Amino acid sequence: MLIYICEDQENELLMLKHHLNAFAKEKLFHYDLKSFPTGDELIENYKQAACKPVLLFLDIYMDGSNGMETAKHLRDIGYTGGIIFTTASTEHAMDSYEVNALYYLQKPYDHRHFTNAMERCTDLFRQVQQNFTFSVRQKKITMPYADIVFFETGRHTVILHTLSDTFTFSESLSNIMGTFCDVDSFLPVGRSYLINLNHVSGSRNHDLLMSDGSVVQIPVKKRSEILTCVERWKSLSCFPANVKN
Repeated sequence: MLIYICEDQENELLMLKHHLNAFAKEKLFHYDLKSFPTGDELIENYKQAACKPVLLFLDIYMDGSNGMETAKHLRDIGYTGGIIFTTASTEHAMDSYEVNALYYLQKPYDHRHFTNAMERCTDLFRQVQQNFTFSVRQKKITMPYADIVFFETGRHTVILHTLSDTFTFSESLSNIMGTFCDVDSFLPVGRSYLINLNHVSGSRNHDLLMSDGSVVQIPVKKRSEILTCVERWKSLSCFPANVKN
């Protein structure tokens, strides 16, 4: 699991690494880490990297592109992972909704506050660790849950969409829905689609816009229910408020 940190103050960077290491030991998970002093450097590295980060820690006030601008740019070019902002100010707290941030971690913070932020990533980490396996022309393919944008039913087949590819294989969408029924981030949209809520980028004319540019049509009778579920997921995935307790 790859994590990016964007922080221009060395002491703040070291403190964040300390909390991250302590949390990883407590939860027994392994991660790789890359750090950047500016948002512009992070963006350039992201564009060229074959392995994309699962989680970003972004300081908001930096030279060049600030953390909020960096987050918006990354979302625009397809980043769907988690974002946690770290800052001494609450000025941009409400703006974090726009980029579907997981948490707004206000400096100075202690390990309890850091743990609160990381616990917002539970579903994200679980998706990274879970994989969906299917066969195309007798070749087995394993796909991380986090990479799946949505499934749609075809002619006696199921079509799986990712950000860069589509795969068609013999299966029924009802069986796929049964496989994902306990995964909170996957939502059936009528009988034709199963979407990953983390890849919903917006809505248009009562239909859903997905992060790969696709449009998922919502059945008329399901519009209110589906759009409510999407909004609820977005609200649960964000925590822009001051974390002081």
